Amino acid sequence: MRRRRFGLFVVGSLVWLGASCSGDDQGPSGHPLVIEKPATKSGDLQFGPTGTALGNPLRVLITRDGEPVEGVNVSWTATQGGSFSDATESEEDGIATAVWTLGPAEGDQAATADVDGATNSPLTFTATAENNEPAPGVTVQVLPNNTFDPATVNVAPGGAVTWVWEAGSGQHNVVPDAGEPVGSGVLAAGPKTYTYTFEMAGIYRYYCLAHGNRGGIGMSGTVVVQAN
Repeated sequence: MRRRRFGLFVVGSLVWLGASCSGDDQGPSGHPLVIEKPATKSGDLQFGPTGTALGNPLRVLITRDGEPVEGVNVSWTATQGGSFSDATESEEDGIATAVWTLGPAEGDQAATADVDGATNSPLTFTATAENNEPAPGVTVQVLPNNTFDPATVNVAPGGAVTWVWEAGSGQHNVVPDAGEPVGSGVLAAGPKTYTYTFEMAGIYRYYCLAHGNRGGIGMSGTVVVQAN
């Protein structure tokens, strides 16, 4: 009898398992921006004349997860008729700035910095607008005979003293005995003017570097600042 042979062939199937992933080069999404005032030089709580730009720009810091974020646009809004100019997007350090021009009314004014959807937004800044009229003051002539005329002047706090070099007056300058007034610079001939505003009550002495010295020696003068 002939025997038959049977073979068992097992055909295996390969199962391919696939996995897909997606990512964002900029990290996890959903973390909001944060807007805040820098620890220093934010520009908040300034004083300035009505209708003029404040001396320091307003500054905000933009971060995400504690890291500065570049290229963020900030919306600046001023009340009381104020306005903004020279606004910048946030720089590499996360700082965005804008120059605040105060409105025409005296007193406290406010402004806001807003980033859509950011934590802490909007931020509020305040400033005090002061009367823009020139401060009352006096004039001192810088004379060719190496004298200041008058040698002593009186002003109220906030008053200005203007030194006037006429043509042919020679080389002179204004140098403080101590602190104030801030010096007028190097020796100079006329025509020239120099103005300094004295804010605090006190007695302020000054002299010409070429023709005087501290303590009222030679070409010197005194400003007395006293409340009315």
